[in-house]
Amino acid sequence: MSDIFVPAARVLPLPPLRLHILVADGQLLCRGDSFLHAKPLLPAAMVESSHYLGELRGEACGVHQIATPADVEGCEWRSLRSLLGRVDDLHFALAGRALQVVDWDINHRFCGRCGRGTEYHPRDRARVCRDCNLAVYPRISPCVIMLVTRGDECLLARHTRHPRGIHTALAGFIEPGENAEQALAREVREEVGLEVGKSRYIGSQSWPFPGQLMLGYHTEWTGGALVPDREEIAEAGWFHYSALPEIPPPQTLSGQLIRLFAKRASGEKRC
Repeated sequence: MSDIFVPAARVLPLPPLRLHILVADGQLLCRGDSFLHAKPLLPAAMVESSHYLGELRGEACGVHQIATPADVEGCEWRSLRSLLGRVDDLHFALAGRALQVVDWDINHRFCGRCGRGTEYHPRDRARVCRDCNLAVYPRISPCVIMLVTRGDECLLARHTRHPRGIHTALAGFIEPGENAEQALAREVREEVGLEVGKSRYIGSQSWPFPGQLMLGYHTEWTGGALVPDREEIAEAGWFHYSALPEIPPPQTLSGQLIRLFAKRASGEKRC
């Protein structure tokens, strides 16, 4: 059977799990690059919560939240980011799902409205306050990520939070009341002082750091002088498709946007 993951439609009651993911302090217990285990590997007393995620290859898969990382022979605790490019997209998304479910569970054990303790919904993945009926489901934050283009050039930036030399596309969160295209234009204006026009939606990616949905675009420069804001953008510049700096790996949506632009631009030149 091929690797197909079917998300759980009903998360409770917890079925007998055949595949186990262990999470502690935002890290995954891995044997090599594999975070899936045929057994829980740690005593049940160390497990604070368990969650059914769905079926992988027809087998029930779940995540266990461990209070603190514990030594397991032949294994090590690793960050999700360390698995980027080392596991396929399906398994990376599954690991991200596991971490986001645990993060939701930890952060919503008390009601954000009245402060009382919450309980699990009897069927859905939600925490419910029995006093004021507030229900909190796992949430994701919608973001736009956009590659600004100008003829054979694209705009790449190095973010202040990334001291390494990687240059990437611009990105930002969608604010209340905005659609994706409005957020795109605002973020470009705020971060580098440019105006953009025609935009083309390319694709999306779940980005579990900690829980974003990235909407990717190519967008055309229409005017303005390049002025990085220096708060988020350390430096930015126009790069010809044939002379790109170090860019994100192809497993990232940013890397895909840049490579797609370069491929299309070089293809047009050959025609």
